[in-house]
Amino acid sequence: MAAAISIPDSLARIRRAMQSTLGLITKVVAFLVIALTVGLGTSWYVVNQGAAFNTERVGPWVKWSLTGRLDADPYSLIRHDQETMLVFNSQFVSRYEATFDDEGRRLHSACHYAIEGGWPNSDWWTITVYDGDGRLIPNPANRHGFNSATIVPSTDGRMRIDLARDARPGNWIPTSRAGRLSVIIEYQNRTGDAGISLGANAPVLPGIKRIACR
Repeated sequence: MAAAISIPDSLARIRRAMQSTLGLITKVVAFLVIALTVGLGTSWYVVNQGAAFNTERVGPWVKWSLTGRLDADPYSLIRHDQETMLVFNSQFVSRYEATFDDEGRRLHSACHYAIEGGWPNSDWWTITVYDGDGRLIPNPANRHGFNSATIVPSTDGRMRIDLARDARPGNWIPTSRAGRLSVIIEYQNRTGDAGISLGANAPVLPGIKRIACR
C-alpha cells in the first residue's frame, strides 16, 4: 500500500521540478530577448541619430564630433562606413546634417523649404542636398547645392536657399521626387580651423522652415 501511495507523490515532485525548470528557462529566454532587443535598438539609434558623447545639436542640425578621426567611437565609424559620400576630418571641417525642419518634421521632397538666416561666420562653406540614401539628386539643372562663392544674397542681405521640386526665384535647389531629404552644411576657415563660433561660441547656422507641402 505504501508503494502505491509513493508513486503519485514522486510524479508530483517531478512535475513541480519540471515546472520550476521551465519557468526558469522561460525567464532566462525572456531576459535575453529583452536585452538583445534593447541592445540592438540602442545601437541602431546611436548609429543613426547619435548620442551626447559623439554629436552636437544646434536646432535641426547635428554634427558628428569625431567624423573622420582616428579616435572616432565605433558608432561613428559604422555610420560613416555606411555612407557613400566622402567625409572630412571634423578637426578641419565642421559638418552639420539636417533631416528634420525647425519644427521636427522629416524633410521630404513633397514639401517646399526655405533655408535662411545670417551669413555663416566662416571663410568657406557649402550647403548640399542629398536623398535619404546619401546620394545626390539628379535634376535637369544639375544643381545640388551652393557655396560661399556661388550664392546670391537676399535683398535684405541675409541668406536664403529654397528646396523645392518646382523652380523658385533666387537660390533654388531642385529636389525632384527624391522622397526623404538630407541637407549637409560644411564650414572651414583658411587657417584650417573648423570653428564657426560667434559671440559666446554659438555656432551660426541657418534655420529650415517648411513653406508648403503637396
